[in-house]
Amino acid sequence: MIKRTFLTLFIFLIILGCTDKKSAFVCVPCDLSCDLKIFSSGGSCAACGMKLAEKGTYNKELTTSQISEDFDILLTTLKSNHPGLYDYQNQSDFERKTKLLRTEIESAKNVLDEYRILSKLIAMVGDAHTYVMNPYYQNILQEELLFPIVPRIDNNQIRINGQNLRSINGYSSKELLTRLQSFSNSDGNTIPYKNAFIEMEFPLKYFTFVDTASTFDVTFENGKSKTVRGKSYFNKGLRPKIQSESLIINENTAIIKIPSWEDESASSFNSDLQEMIEKSKLAKFLSNSMEKIINAEVDKLTIDLRGNKGGKSGPAAVLLSYLIDKRFKYYTEIRVASDSFPTKQYISNKELVQFYESNDAKKLINKINGNYYFIDDLLPSIQPSLKQYLGAIEILVDKYTLSVSTDVVAILKKNRKVKVTGNEIGGSLDHYCAGNYLNLQLPNSKIEVNIPLQRLSY
Repeated sequence: MIKRTFLTLFIFLIILGCTDKKSAFVCVPCDLSCDLKIFSSGGSCAACGMKLAEKGTYNKELTTSQISEDFDILLTTLKSNHPGLYDYQNQSDFERKTKLLRTEIESAKNVLDEYRILSKLIAMVGDAHTYVMNPYYQNILQEELLFPIVPRIDNNQIRINGQNLRSINGYSSKELLTRLQSFSNSDGNTIPYKNAFIEMEFPLKYFTFVDTASTFDVTFENGKSKTVRGKSYFNKGLRPKIQSESLIINENTAIIKIPSWEDESASSFNSDLQEMIEKSKLAKFLSNSMEKIINAEVDKLTIDLRGNKGGKSGPAAVLLSYLIDKRFKYYTEIRVASDSFPTKQYISNKELVQFYESNDAKKLINKINGNYYFIDDLLPSIQPSLKQYLGAIEILVDKYTLSVSTDVVAILKKNRKVKVTGNEIGGSLDHYCAGNYLNLQLPNSKIEVNIPLQRLSY
């Protein structure tokens, strides 16, 4: 009897322990400190507002019909709301590629399989601001041992510790880049920007798109080889920390380093610039720096935009106002695809959809020959600063230079003589898609897709 009572109690405790086990949740990557936190309950992250993902679900099984439904929802949204879907390919080519890609759904079995298919679809668009967000990014970082080295990728060549890579686990360097680039988005399908994000998140991308191994046989072009064990990146993450802006004045030269245009206190280019300087930390830094540069009467200004992937356009407008001595347009045209949203039930930022569908929005958008354009009042001319820098300008760029950084390069090239140094640049100097963004969450996989609504032209 005692034994039976003990056994009953033991079983009860096991059941209680199982039912009392708490799930853990992690945040979708957003470049904030919450990226590395573990939460005890679901919902939205208090720091960034993104929906939390439960651990252990990155390889959740899905049916063919579920993956097909998600695919169709994304495709419908792109065709209805992306303003530059056919910028880099005609519609018939896009339809042909989409039809071929759809055949991969038959062999897809889980969330990661769907993520791979959707990543290929987004890569076809040729837009750096349209991207797939894997909601289980942090799950993989926490639960898997990944390639233990973040390599450099220069001129389409993978390098580790200064040596050219020959292969990893039998995959040649060329094969790795070709495969990873097919899943990567960039403006106009430019290779430098694809390589920028492959480089930054190589361990995760290798696991997701190439090989799920946890040990790696690495060979180099010089004949050397080694075997390395995978490691966890969860405690420190993969994305490098953004450095601070800086100014150096040395005799007749000055260097402004702007690692990012991100500034929560800033707004867009069409705000009052003086108000921007008062409210925005970055705009104030740039204004003060230009005042110092002009007062120092330097002959040459270097603007270092290497590694700068973009952010808010307001501080960039402040900088440009000191460098262009006449009124100028930041953008000459902003086009949107449509004023209807057929998949709005799957869009999490519904207030944005409600605005675009409102009568107020319709007053701000003109329909011309079937296309939708923002009215000219939303594209104001920017007044030059009373003080002007008239000396030589050099801009340093690299494969990470994108978005607002390409704004600065393109607008300066259009309005005055500048020297651009760097054999690679990530973004387009003609137009790109950005502005307001739809956050589309697919119902079956919970994968999220960022889709810009505005096509911005210089």
